Amino acid sequence: MPESSLTFVKRSATFSYYGELYESLAQHAAKFVTENTDGVENELMTTLQAFLEASHKDGIGNPPEKSCCWFTIRITKPNNAFDVPRWHQDGRMFQCDEGREAVARSKYALTLLGPPTLLLPADAAVFETITNGEEKFLWWRGNEGKTSTEEDRDEAYDAMREWLSDKFRKTSRVTVKKGDIVRFSWGRDDSPVHSEPQMVMDRVFITVLYGSETELKSMCGYRDVEFGKIYNE
Repeated sequence: MPESSLTFVKRSATFSYYGELYESLAQHAAKFVTENTDGVENELMTTLQAFLEASHKDGIGNPPEKSCCWFTIRITKPNNAFDVPRWHQDGRMFQCDEGREAVARSKYALTLLGPPTLLLPADAAVFETITNGEEKFLWWRGNEGKTSTEEDRDEAYDAMREWLSDKFRKTSRVTVKKGDIVRFSWGRDDSPVHSEPQMVMDRVFITVLYGSETELKSMCGYRDVEFGKIYNE
């Protein structure tokens, strides 16, 4: 990937887009990054366009099956939100089209500034630890007769996060170098286990996933967002 000359974040901000891929998406995204960092718009547009092209080419499916995307840019100042890692696997992002339920879907990620995503090896011991943690703490799963409140779930996830942090403390991590595009499958038992890094410095992080119009519209329904709209927060 073309290297970015980003060195500084002015403010934390998030760019989210759910909709059809269109020619000037990278341009709109580059303008957003420029407004919130010391980035150069033309340089950023080249990098973002290269990221979208490479990830889209790698994605499984014919043109209609990957005509739409969820594209995000997260710009953050240093904070303590991930001093304790949030080890997890990405769950199902949308309702897959009929006949494509078994197709391996992926999300692609690239760090333009700051520390990269933390990534654990895809081995049986790691997946077993995740399963054990979910069985130990997420007690409402598989117990339809039991109800859980939002507070119950928050407390359970916080406890599991601390437990997993301890379990994986000495586990070796996959090396992610500057400029690497990381591909995560989602919604599968063997999806990679990963976490946001400790936010000790400014960070600019981008992700994208692809699907059909029907699939992305189902995602919009889950998330209560509008298809085709850019959200800047």
